[in-house]
Amino acid sequence: KTMVLAQQLYEGIAVGDGAPVGLITYMRTDSLHVAEGALHQAREVITKEFGAPYAIEKPRHYKTRSKGAQEAHEAIRPTDLSRTPDRVKRFLKPDQLKLYTIIWQRTIASQMAPARFENTRLDIEAGQYLLRANGRRVLFDGFLRVYFESSDEPEKEIAPLPEVKEGEALKLLGLDASQHFTQPPPRFTEASLVKTLEEFGIGRPSTYAPTISTLVDRKYVRKEGRALMPEDVGFVVTDFLHEHFPDIVDTGFTVRMEEDLDRIAAGEVEWVPVVREFFEPFAKLVEEKNKSVKKSDVTEEATDRICPKCGRPVIIKLGRYGRFYSCTGFKKGKKGDPLPAGACDYSEPLEGQKEPQLELLEGEMCPECGKQLAKRRGRFGPFVGCTGYPDCKYIKKTQQKTGVTCPDCGKGELVRRRGRGRSMFYGCERYPECTFTARELPGAAATPGKDAA
Repeated sequence: KTMVLAQQLYEGIAVGDGAPVGLITYMRTDSLHVAEGALHQAREVITKEFGAPYAIEKPRHYKTRSKGAQEAHEAIRPTDLSRTPDRVKRFLKPDQLKLYTIIWQRTIASQMAPARFENTRLDIEAGQYLLRANGRRVLFDGFLRVYFESSDEPEKEIAPLPEVKEGEALKLLGLDASQHFTQPPPRFTEASLVKTLEEFGIGRPSTYAPTISTLVDRKYVRKEGRALMPEDVGFVVTDFLHEHFPDIVDTGFTVRMEEDLDRIAAGEVEWVPVVREFFEPFAKLVEEKNKSVKKSDVTEEATDRICPKCGRPVIIKLGRYGRFYSCTGFKKGKKGDPLPAGACDYSEPLEGQKEPQLELLEGEMCPECGKQLAKRRGRFGPFVGCTGYPDCKYIKKTQQKTGVTCPDCGKGELVRRRGRGRSMFYGCERYPECTFTARELPGAAATPGKDAA
């Protein structure tokens, strides 16, 4: 999503009555280089917006620390630093404004005077004990006037201490006993995963977003808040690759491959020998594993349990929603049909696991059967459907709004719709009162496409 928003800011937004203008520089880069003209403009903007004490005499230059950084482009920055977030916010959508704001703030903050702090330590005598508290007070906020990056561990942030005098008697207001245990390393977030990839020299700015999208789309991980939580299928795939293809999932292999590709791009080596050196042994290994490894070796695990329905052994299987107990004779026919002869339909979740829960929509009821509606996921993505499925197959039609006013009637908003052959088009939300459609989202001048539907 962030990359899509950045692409929109880069390609251009209509600011005022003029033609669309690009608000940021090229975004698929991890370069830290900023053009001299932009550095001088930053000083002017800082002086004008915040005052001379916040500006620095000489521009500050940064060196790229990530291995294999792509420095053919500038760092990501606003194309015109005088376009403050306040001046462009009425032309941007909320998410576009949030992204533009953080790009503008970080660019300006990188050229501002440093903040100054006063560190204080308070020693308190309490009988035979000496209690100590550390604090920090801001003397000059500097770049913090524009940009402050909060910590993932707010409890470790140092706060200012209260005003006290030497020798002053303090009153005990409360005494809290707390116990701390060693915590496992936190789960990756999208940001920390990208940072780790950069440290290992794996991937490029243009591949980070697709890499994370692939992990989520293939159900290797799921998002819980900001954390990326591994799914059962992710564990199975990782264990399989580590066991059968250890060289391929080794970070050293990926780094070497990245370096070889850079050498090919620079014309230092021919691509055919590099590809042949990797592909020939890899293809041979894949063929060998196809013959020696069965799907059940990866997706099934033996247990000492016995099926309570038929007495056959019970195994752990990997299904669409994770791992579960299943009878070895498990087999189901089509919905509504009786079980095949000799088959067993026993299955249950693992201990501590629950069946996948639907996200119920409070107050929204099915107009056909009266049951509650819920968010579901199908082969074409998420949708809202009836909880009475398969008895009730109602699906709520949803509209993806664009924020663009219909150029035909001037009243409705254009929404994204799916037409014949599952092709996408844009139409007025007031249909059938207004029948305007277009294959491309209209800009200042729209060309109707009455055959789009």
